[in-house]
Amino acid sequence: MELQFDHIVHFIEGHPKKAIKEWQKQGIQGAMGGSHEKWGTYNSLLYARTSYIEFLAMENKVNAETCDNPLISQLVSDLHNGEGIGQICFRTTNIEKLKKELEEKGCSTLPIFPGSRKRQDGSIIHWKMLFIKGESTLPFPFFIEWGQSDEVRFKELKEMDMIDGKLEKHQIKSILFACRNAEQSASEWSRLFDFPIKSIGLDSVSSLKKATVLSGNTEIIFCEPLNEEGMIYHTLQSRGERPFSIQFGPQLFHGTFSLYGSFYQ
Repeated sequence: MELQFDHIVHFIEGHPKKAIKEWQKQGIQGAMGGSHEKWGTYNSLLYARTSYIEFLAMENKVNAETCDNPLISQLVSDLHNGEGIGQICFRTTNIEKLKKELEEKGCSTLPIFPGSRKRQDGSIIHWKMLFIKGESTLPFPFFIEWGQSDEVRFKELKEMDMIDGKLEKHQIKSILFACRNAEQSASEWSRLFDFPIKSIGLDSVSSLKKATVLSGNTEIIFCEPLNEEGMIYHTLQSRGERPFSIQFGPQLFHGTFSLYGSFYQ
């Protein structure tokens, strides 16, 4: 199973342009993505070297609330608990094969969703999406197959001025999840997605148990609080088991940038 980390989905209220403005204050340029008219959503985007952050919001509440796309259903549901990073996505070059492999491992999957978005220039881009079926307090990631190779897609994005030159040398290095059982979560993702387990251990300074799996060069770090205080415990109480922090490599900021219920470094 060959999966590469593709993007973060950060659920926000209001217009996605507000995220662009906040990143501009940090000296970094994002871009408007466009509208998913059928789903009732629109987004803004922040591209790094080979991946990106999507700031996703409702444009047409009626369409969003009646949409059958699980990502949009989660957006609508999660926003009741406030803004924050809600999902992560991995890309594949053969989504039909991936669907079969996941089902062979005991996963129920939904039918493959066609996706499209109207860009600001009026052009349409297309993709396919795959979701794992079933309830889980820690949402499984979803999967995407783009209609272009990575090389062609990122070359086109550069030509369209969608990628800030400052971020071309940065990648999303680590994605941190608040969870109730770090070791169990890491083991399950390792088994299902063939992600090697890098480490499992206690962080006595932060009073956390951490378990890390690898997707290529990207770390997925499951963080389990060992007491009833701190950022991760409060994330669990307010938003449930969700991603809560992103770390770039090399680091973008000297400190931590708090944005719409989540954290960036």
